[in-house]
Amino acid sequence: MSTYGHRVLFLSGPVEPPWTRSDKVLVRAIAAHLRRYRARVMTHEGAPPPDPGVETEPTWGPRLASDTPLGRRIGLFSRLIETSDCALVHLFWPADRLVATVVRTACKLRNIPLIHTLVRAPRVSLGIGGALAGNPVVCLSEHTQQRLQDSGVKSIVCVRPGITIGEPVPAGDKAAIRRKYRIPLHMPVVVYAGDYGHTNAARTVAAAMPRVVRQVPCHFVWACRIKSGEDAREEQLIQEAVAADGVGDFATFLNEVMNLRELLSIATVQVFPADRHHEKMETPLVLLEGMAEGIATVVASKPPLVEMVHANAAIGIPASNPLSLSAPVVDLLTHPAKAKQWGDNARAFVKQYHDIEQVAAAYETLYDDMLARRRVRQSGIFGRIG
Repeated sequence: MSTYGHRVLFLSGPVEPPWTRSDKVLVRAIAAHLRRYRARVMTHEGAPPPDPGVETEPTWGPRLASDTPLGRRIGLFSRLIETSDCALVHLFWPADRLVATVVRTACKLRNIPLIHTLVRAPRVSLGIGGALAGNPVVCLSEHTQQRLQDSGVKSIVCVRPGITIGEPVPAGDKAAIRRKYRIPLHMPVVVYAGDYGHTNAARTVAAAMPRVVRQVPCHFVWACRIKSGEDAREEQLIQEAVAADGVGDFATFLNEVMNLRELLSIATVQVFPADRHHEKMETPLVLLEGMAEGIATVVASKPPLVEMVHANAAIGIPASNPLSLSAPVVDLLTHPAKAKQWGDNARAFVKQYHDIEQVAAAYETLYDDMLARRRVRQSGIFGRIG
């Protein structure tokens, strides 16, 4: 609960259920954990505040059957800034030249400090300055920060995404969790929680699975939300491939899981061999949730996840390589002490770099600096007038 001074207007997609997108989950978490500021988030009409102490602005209006048109989104942002009583504006949005121009102009007219968090890594960074709105601009990884600095972007900082760390799920609860998802009670579990359509990761896991199961009896779980007909077809293809390999009885396919943290808690290993990240949040929050549970983690050695590999918090492998994926998974499943050590490393890493309390505090420090700079500018103007 915030004991706030100034309000901060958060510009983003609707901050309301379902909590299936990492970007709005992050916005919600930051808003809920501010201590010296109060966040005002955007919602549809009728949506309750996502958490105590967080204000809502039902600017998104009534829910539409399809995505809100781009023109309406931009108009919403501009009008909201024009009428806002907030001391700062915080844009949570990908790099976008049109959105950045509108928001930057509206804030300049009102003399409201503006910060821009890039919720996705840009595909290209050459000439990206015009697609960035804030001062500062916040990246979610050191890799993206360096890319933008190399492109000449000034005033850019890295604040990693955060989650609530909490205590791991009690061991006594795990049998019930296995029964809930119809997962065998006495068999180690490997979880892939990701997408079917975004990368080749789901197929890579499927191709690695027979090699693993034939060496170590275990159970694989795909926790992938079906977002389109293409996703459904991809899931069916993977199910058919797993069955053809003779390991269908060792696989469970879950779609939308309401509590991924509890599912991840029963895993011995979580895998994320994705070959690209630019269309999604750079570090998937679900991956961090598994690490917070102390689960040994195997990821593709590509930025930005290679940062956790370099910190010995995850095992790195070449992307989209089933053979390279199967080897460390087998090693972890056959050596429980090694799996526990990697799980401990993962949890320690998340506690150090991704604790939402620390992340929110870092943003509040940025807010302090922004307001201090505005006071200096205003005092200079008034001094010249006097």
